Amino acid sequence: MNFGLLLFGGLPEQSMEEVLRDSIKKAQAAREAGFDAVWVSGGHLGRGLQGTLLQARLTAHIPGMALGTLFLLPLEHPIVLAEELSTLDMMCGGKLTVAVAQGWREFQFDAFGIPAKQRLGRFLETLEAMKQLWAQDVVSYHGKYVQVDVDRPIARPASRPYPRILVAANADPGIQRAPSIADGWLISTRATYPTIEKQAALFKEAAQKAGKQPVIWAWREAYVAGSKRKAMETVRPSVEALYADRASLGHARDLPQADRIDVPFEQILKDRFIIGDPDQCEQEVRRYEALGVETIIMRMQWPGMGQKEALAAIRMMGREVLPRFR
Repeated sequence: MNFGLLLFGGLPEQSMEEVLRDSIKKAQAAREAGFDAVWVSGGHLGRGLQGTLLQARLTAHIPGMALGTLFLLPLEHPIVLAEELSTLDMMCGGKLTVAVAQGWREFQFDAFGIPAKQRLGRFLETLEAMKQLWAQDVVSYHGKYVQVDVDRPIARPASRPYPRILVAANADPGIQRAPSIADGWLISTRATYPTIEKQAALFKEAAQKAGKQPVIWAWREAYVAGSKRKAMETVRPSVEALYADRASLGHARDLPQADRIDVPFEQILKDRFIIGDPDQCEQEVRRYEALGVETIIMRMQWPGMGQKEALAAIRMMGREVLPRFR
């Protein structure tokens, strides 16, 4: 089992300089604690730092670590993103993983002037165009939404033919599609374990049909403390705020009924979090290990939680939990 840390975008009262400083410190703490990778989310119209540029800066502070980043492909231009990711993959020595998603926040699509109903088509076409740009000197790609005509190569990534690609998907069709268009499936932070268990079987069946190895990674909310009570007291205000915000933006509509997030705090926690004392966190990780999950990417800080609490959990996770899987 490998472990990644998903960086938090910063608190509302922080300047961008403070967010950058704190991000570097958390990334360095993750490296010292034995995490394998540092991840960022590459959305738009948030107040956090731009993901690709932040990762490029981090390579100077966490040499040798793998990087991971998520992009909403319907909102990206394939040439620009392919070039940026080639550069980032080179900067981290070919240790980049790219997660791709369709997106779900309507205000982002509205801001880009893109109808949300086009998201699947744009997602598939952008991904295919990027793969061709990474692998071919001449590209003539003509989709319904994406048009790329180039007669000279872009910069090649260090990885061949391109960085590892994971599809971040909640719905069964997207999960079953993943093996035919990417290298694996990235489980959402908001999926519950019973849903993941069922969907993992669907994914493995689809991977077998596609002649692929069933590569499964997972994003999970995580926090470790001396006791479960202490962990719960620390995360509750922040987690409640985050999930209430996500539900208000409409994300609950895109989840299976059993995984809805517009529910009380106790129900949000059930079968979703890796939380508690070190023994309890180990037990939760073992459940995912049994499903064939190869890497768990942990989000260990949320809106309202300070740097001190986040660093304490990162260091304890590295000291008390990660060594049990080495």
